[in-house]
Amino acid sequence: MSTASRRPWPSLAGLPRNARSAIITEPLWAVFGVVVLYYAPLYMREVGLSSTEIGLVGSITLAVSFVFQILAAPVTNRLGRKRTTLVWDLVSWSVPMFVWAVSDSFAAFVVAGVLSATGRIVTVSWSLLVIEDVPQSLRARVFGILNLTVALCGLAAPLVGLVMQRYGVEPTMRVYYALGGVGMTVMFLWRNAITQETGTGQAAMLEHRDLHPWQSVTRTLAHVWEGRHAPGLPQVVAFYVLSLFLDQMSVFQILYFREALGFGVGTVSLLPVVTAAVTVLMYGLVLRRITHVPAERTLVVTRVLGLLGAGALLLVPAGNVGALLAVVGVLAAAIFLTQTYQNAVLFARLPARGSADLYSGVQLLGLLGSIPAAGVAGVIYHAQPAALFVVIAVLNAALLGLAVVLVRGRPSGQGADL
Repeated sequence: MSTASRRPWPSLAGLPRNARSAIITEPLWAVFGVVVLYYAPLYMREVGLSSTEIGLVGSITLAVSFVFQILAAPVTNRLGRKRTTLVWDLVSWSVPMFVWAVSDSFAAFVVAGVLSATGRIVTVSWSLLVIEDVPQSLRARVFGILNLTVALCGLAAPLVGLVMQRYGVEPTMRVYYALGGVGMTVMFLWRNAITQETGTGQAAMLEHRDLHPWQSVTRTLAHVWEGRHAPGLPQVVAFYVLSLFLDQMSVFQILYFREALGFGVGTVSLLPVVTAAVTVLMYGLVLRRITHVPAERTLVVTRVLGLLGAGALLLVPAGNVGALLAVVGVLAAAIFLTQTYQNAVLFARLPARGSADLYSGVQLLGLLGSIPAAGVAGVIYHAQPAALFVVIAVLNAALLGLAVVLVRGRPSGQGADL
């Protein structure tokens, strides 16, 4: 039997060990994580939280996340990418899943949110664990496969929606959160067993092992300050920050579909199916056809789609399922391509030395800028649901403008290989 025929997924061919391991294990996280994140606002509403309280939970979580983001690079450098990812995944996902399963008040959701905020450490360590050993030309491909995997796992949402229709949102989600806590714990232990510390990670551990924790933080801040001179990095950071801000404001989308447009749980549970289908089309039919197109130019096209989708969302007639599915499809294409290419563009501008510090710094700025997003969105939605999505459309136009700036400042000699 040939080597190729033994591969579980041809797309994994040629990828380093850590990237393959992350892709293979990702479904066991995503099948729970995607569903609970999608239904979280609906679950909080069913438990009794108001729009303002839902927004406050998001903003408080981001504010605490800011603190942990400051510690992300020092912790990752001292403990290593692999160990950091295991420890803080357990703290930021396994434990909160069980807390969410029994939450019945605003305070309980805040506690779970604070625990989940420690995941900012994992955002850095996991990203570096997966991507540092991957050649530049294959990085967009790795992000694309991971995003595709996450989208496909969203197909579980309609099944959970069917259970909700029979047993109710609250009891269904409580059970699913508990199952997710078990499943994610198994996944984290499995992934840790089949990955290895990266070469850059080993060097960083040697560099930081004799430093006092405060010295590690100081060194991290020094690298971030020096990184402002990296060609094109400030523009990418601005794009990244605004993109995260938009993500936080969009948390009320499912409530808008349910409460303002009158769609039932059955209908909104179908939306992840549309997202998954569009993602498969994007990965299978589009990405491989645009490998010759610079990532920055692809971001421009992607943000045109995002702006069109945001505008069309305001025109969806109440109860019109076809129009809703079409708009969600356009937004799904924009989100998938943006997530795939903005990371590729960002990592292309990060120098090898201090990559953990700079990536953490970008995340830090993104969090700082996004802290008020969910709270502001909650206030606007409470006053006038449609007004929130007018604001989101305007911000999409600004993101398109930043994408155009990235094209003009694109370094020469960079491709977009997948």
